[in-house]
Amino acid sequence: MTLFLKNYLKMLNDTGVNNKDNMIINIGLLLEKNISKDNPTDYSLLLPPELVNLSVSHEDIDEIINSLLILLKNKPSYSSRIVWAVGKTFDEKKIEALLFTLSQIKYCDDETFKQIIFLTDVVKNKQINRLVHEIELFRLS
Repeated sequence: MTLFLKNYLKMLNDTGVNNKDNMIINIGLLLEKNISKDNPTDYSLLLPPELVNLSVSHEDIDEIINSLLILLKNKPSYSSRIVWAVGKTFDEKKIEALLFTLSQIKYCDDETFKQIIFLTDVVKNKQINRLVHEIELFRLS
């Protein structure tokens, strides 16, 4: 992992850093760019120059997801953007970890739930379906 990306992820959990919404969106786009190789999107129009040409390894992606989950636990108000960003991996295990974290912290506002439904229309398995049901139940209570 590059020093820039390490510092970028560290800033996500630093207090006093503004613009975390944009940072999370940038991380999601970085994940999408590196995972969806056939995607015709021109990321140079969407990402800051430091992230445009950055390639990330599987280990980097794991570290990125861990940073997002830590942020989710500390600041659930970013949950809809975090769900969107993690969804860019299309990785069932990472999505399960995300949904499990949401279930643990018992936080899921309307926008986050919309993102979950959109995501689980594309990626699902028994565990993901169970976790979504669990989230639905605590939203109803």
